[in-house]
Amino acid sequence: TPKKLSPKRLTAYVDISKQLLAQATIGVEAAIRRDIVNALNDKLEATILGADAKTDEKPAGIFNGASETNVDTYAQLCAFEAGLDDANVNGQKKYLMGNTAKATFRSLAKGEKGFVLENGQIDGTPMVNTSNVSTKKFVYGDFNYLAIGSWGDIDITIDQYTQAINGCVRLIINAYFDAVILRPEAF
Repeated sequence: TPKKLSPKRLTAYVDISKQLLAQATIGVEAAIRRDIVNALNDKLEATILGADAKTDEKPAGIFNGASETNVDTYAQLCAFEAGLDDANVNGQKKYLMGNTAKATFRSLAKGEKGFVLENGQIDGTPMVNTSNVSTKKFVYGDFNYLAIGSWGDIDITIDQYTQAINGCVRLIINAYFDAVILRPEAF
């Protein structure tokens, strides 16, 4: 079935002290820009990698409706990967996981040959971890089947009032994004 993307507003904010603004230099401007980009990236990642259902205001998170699979042994991990192979997903597969899942895989023995997670890979497959994936959750799949759309420029509103009592200016960032899994069996 065709998948449709439609703009959904993503909002983040950064509070900047007026003292910092008074010391404005090229380095300060670069730091503020970096904070804005980081705030937007963090919000986008948390939304896409969440478990919330799709609404008119936000896309469904990649873990929405996902079934729970416990992997406590190397044999279970091999069986888990075989499920994706059975779906004929032959692209560039990766693991994406929360930090707790990473810690669990680091201590999961692979027989006498070491551990499942070594050198940033799970049994030879690249792995990425982030605090935006909750607890022990992880996903394995071909992320080429995750489409992320963006509409227009990033809008920045300068709010001089909300944090004025704290000597800060709040920069409110609005952008429009959507995400959809193009092939659910690829994850």
